[in-house]
Amino acid sequence: MMSVNSIIGEKSLFAIEYTWFDELQSTEISMYVNGINLLAFERGGKIFTSRWKFDELAEWLRNYLNNNLEDPYPAEVEGEYAAIKDINARNFDSDDLDEFDAYYDKLDEWNLRHRWHTASAGAVLADLYFQRVGSSVEISWNNQDNDCEVRFLNMLGGVTVNNTLFEIVVDQFLRAYAQHWFN
Repeated sequence: MMSVNSIIGEKSLFAIEYTWFDELQSTEISMYVNGINLLAFERGGKIFTSRWKFDELAEWLRNYLNNNLEDPYPAEVEGEYAAIKDINARNFDSDDLDEFDAYYDKLDEWNLRHRWHTASAGAVLADLYFQRVGSSVEISWNNQDNDCEVRFLNMLGGVTVNNTLFEIVVDQFLRAYAQHWFN
């Protein structure tokens, strides 16, 4: 039995829309900013949004919320958003192996805290970065390196969302997720 589609927040600002699929133990989610579903993708000429068993992603989001402090991108590179900085930072090279390893370890550690793709568990999921900047959360994405069968509608970019709104919406979604799947 499929439950009723629910939405938390306002699509024109920031919202998460979800549907439970009990028979498959999966959840379909959309994340809207400024009316755009950041998780939308095209496959076979049809538009979809992410649908999977998101336990690992829910845990990652909870950890992000619990540690939502300013944590600047760890490399001095050009780019308006973290996703673009991450692309530019990957051009670093050094003949000093220790310096090379330390640099990329620093980037990878930051990505574990700010890039939810590390918790995708095999889902078709937009590659989003979340970074607190003052009273906002910057959400950026880089979906340029996709599977050839899937094309995300939002390839590269970023937006900012009020931090309080972000925390309220994500927390309410995570509580609903836990209530449905773990109680």
